[in-house]
Amino acid sequence: MLMFSNDDQAAAREVGVTVAQWQAWKYGDEPVPKVVWLYLKLKRELERMGSWRGFQIDGERLISPWGDGMRFEEWFQLKEYRRASKLAEQQAELIEQLMKERDFYRENCHRQARFGLKEKTLEQSLPLLRILHRKYLLES
Repeated sequence: MLMFSNDDQAAAREVGVTVAQWQAWKYGDEPVPKVVWLYLKLKRELERMGSWRGFQIDGERLISPWGDGMRFEEWFQLKEYRRASKLAEQQAELIEQLMKERDFYRENCHRQARFGLKEKTLEQSLPLLRILHRKYLLES
């Protein structure tokens, strides 16, 4: 807290008084004016805010230091926002996996066509393709 700072000159400069006046308050020679005490109390509370430092409240909105904000009603929807975000992540991972599988099967169909393995039906090739697919996924 500012009142117990070792740098009396910086503390006096911050509240706009002389060093002698600051030291008189600090050592109890004179009572600290209420406005200064309230300022010091507010400053201590702001220091305790930690990660919330820099956030502001503007009417019904909580505004972050980066400029984005949220209304009070949105607070109750945070769980749904997080859930939707997780679902979007899972969908992206699934799409990526499906694209890998598509590319694998496409590559193997071209390979089979090139090497004359066309006469096998898809049902006959499926077990072999599944084994190759697992091996392909483990390698990549």
